[in-house]
Amino acid sequence: MALVIAAPHFGPIFPTLYVNNRSTAPEPTPGFVWIYLAIFACGVVTGICMIVYETVATVRYGRTLGKAWLHIRPVRVDGATLGWGRALGRVAIYWVSGFGNWLGLLDPLWCLWDDKQQCLHDKVADSIVINDADRRG
Repeated sequence: MALVIAAPHFGPIFPTLYVNNRSTAPEPTPGFVWIYLAIFACGVVTGICMIVYETVATVRYGRTLGKAWLHIRPVRVDGATLGWGRALGRVAIYWVSGFGNWLGLLDPLWCLWDDKQQCLHDKVADSIVINDADRRG
């Protein structure tokens, strides 16, 4: 949405070409630079929102709304609840792993062959996702 609204106001898609190379007028920044910048900024802002939401929801309520709907919750391997550091580390590693092509796919698939069924971000945070015995939501 930000791309559609903001990008047209930052400059043309293709830079202006000067016929005379002796022109001292500054060339405008190409529009595609602003498009890439807008996409990168949107990715960073949504990533920060995801990290904040999932960290706060996990520490305060034990799970996010999606995990409550599925009746699962992340806990430490010893069964204790996740603290601020582990919850933040868990979701930050998950978000960062999404930037690598094969690593982004490897992280959630790791639990298929792991003996404790932990994803890579769970291994880093020493956590595990369990089925919640309390079905109240």
